[in-house]
Amino acid sequence: MPMYSDDIIEEVRSRNDIVDVVSSYVQLKRSGSNYFGLCPFHNEKSPSFSVNRPKQMFYCFGCHKGGNVYTFLMEYNNWEFPEAIEELANRCGYQLPKREMSREEKLKQSKKVKLKNIMKDAANYYFSALHSNNGKMAMDYLTNNRGLDRDTIRGFALGYADGNWDSMYRFLKSKGYEDEIMKQSGLVVFHEKGPRDYFINRLIFPILDDKSKPIAFGGRVFDNSKPKYLNSNENEIFHKRNNFYGLDRAKRSRRGAYILCEGYMDVIALHRAGFDNAIAPLGTALTKEQVKKLKVDRDSKKVYICFDMDFAGTDAMQRAVGMLALCGVDAKVITLGEYKDPDEFIKANGSEAFEERINKAENSFIFSLKKLREEYNINDPEENNRFFRMMAGRLYVFPTEIERDNYVATLADEFNVSADSIRELMRDVAKNESELNRYKEGFFRGYTAKDFEEESETNDDIISEDMYENNSRRLSTAKMSKRGIMETEGILLTWLLDEPSLYNAISKYIDAEDFTEGVARDTAAKMFSAYEAGEEFQPAVLMNAFEDNEDHKRIAGILNTKIGELESNEDKEVLLKETLIKLKNEGLGRIDTSKPGAVKRIKKVKGDIRNIQSTRLL
Repeated sequence: MPMYSDDIIEEVRSRNDIVDVVSSYVQLKRSGSNYFGLCPFHNEKSPSFSVNRPKQMFYCFGCHKGGNVYTFLMEYNNWEFPEAIEELANRCGYQLPKREMSREEKLKQSKKVKLKNIMKDAANYYFSALHSNNGKMAMDYLTNNRGLDRDTIRGFALGYADGNWDSMYRFLKSKGYEDEIMKQSGLVVFHEKGPRDYFINRLIFPILDDKSKPIAFGGRVFDNSKPKYLNSNENEIFHKRNNFYGLDRAKRSRRGAYILCEGYMDVIALHRAGFDNAIAPLGTALTKEQVKKLKVDRDSKKVYICFDMDFAGTDAMQRAVGMLALCGVDAKVITLGEYKDPDEFIKANGSEAFEERINKAENSFIFSLKKLREEYNINDPEENNRFFRMMAGRLYVFPTEIERDNYVATLADEFNVSADSIRELMRDVAKNESELNRYKEGFFRGYTAKDFEEESETNDDIISEDMYENNSRRLSTAKMSKRGIMETEGILLTWLLDEPSLYNAISKYIDAEDFTEGVARDTAAKMFSAYEAGEEFQPAVLMNAFEDNEDHKRIAGILNTKIGELESNEDKEVLLKETLIKLKNEGLGRIDTSKPGAVKRIKKVKGDIRNIQSTRLL
């Protein structure tokens, strides 16, 4: 963790019991060694959110968020680590020391602070301008033309940039800002003839970070001039491709989904109608970085796409469907019929009607094919043939035959052809590898699984391993999917955490290298090291070493794997042996035979497997 030493971080954590802290935010009820309550991170009716005092860890079996007391405060309050440790230090009366930063750190921090301050002052200026006499035209447009009330305008901190070319420049000068920081913020553009405001005569939409602080702005014209929308230039605190409008609010929504729409006004209209899970990319096209951001929440959040169905919106929808599918995000498409956008639909029909549209949202893969069908002349046999070959090829984006069969049956009804004809065409298309790949690439818009690897948990095929989890839960010595190996690793580590004495029975057969590289191996290494030294293993301490809350979530997930009821010692013996053998076999496949010591490692692993099979462990 940044800013403070490991000792200080652990001292503050250890003085704050997680049950006491979480109880300040969530009503908990004790059940055995755990405390349960309704999860604050997703909408649920039955409690699946657990807090474990011995482990000093929380975990939700519904949305899979988890971590230690730091993680909870950061996730619940949208805080960064310094805010969380300061809160906990205040709770227990601990005086945090001041840490001296290097010159480079000071310069970088100073620049970010200045950018955040200038954005905050600019947001206040634009907001005040909207409520001034000069902003009457903009206010009338929002209230009369778009039907927004004052509470909504205030809630989203909407503003106005007047028609003068230097209003913002003069305001920032009066606040003491230097030209250089104005330039870096993008609020003022400096030409040979002098400074000029970047936003002139536009409605202003503040773009907020995860903590609801302004980091950039979007500006919308009142007339038909171009560009219709204009976003702030990028800088150290704002990267357009990484952000969504409304995400700070949507992350706090208790709805189990995101509604992905096109623009600022769509987001505001949906939030106002009660759909506080609406977000919009900053520009119609969804970016790879934005998809990765959505991918992080794939366990708890679906994505409903609600774009305009004009040419630009349809193209953006097709792009989004392929990218989300490649990343394993469950996506559906909301159709609005004759209405051009959610705002228009809700004004005409109300929020209940929009809720019905959500409930009737279409499978994104099928919807994308239906929209493509409109581009082909159904009366032309050649064009029909091209469409159905493309459809047959795209079905191969699904890795298993049963999944393809499910879609074949539905598509046969949708396009009034026989299922056998589609299967025959699929076999024919599969014979031509270049044609097949072209159809797949058309769906994924040229992206591949590798484009999303840095956020994925493995470097294996995301399509087959993340999108389509093997539902089998049987333990066998066969080669496993990555979900399977993660679950098996979790079974063993959770079991060892609950029953540390078990480690003595298996320590000669297992080590950290038997686990997949990353969080699982790190957790195993720390646990085994503690047990070797005769010490207690504390998951909450381990989490202190990881800055990313996603790592905390993975650790919590690993150490809260459900094992199931084991009625006898014989059942335990069988499960333990199969679990160990599965891990050892999987580890064999990861050994790089070109590296020194590989042969020795292979020999040891094979020997361990034989000993596990022939020895009574419990």
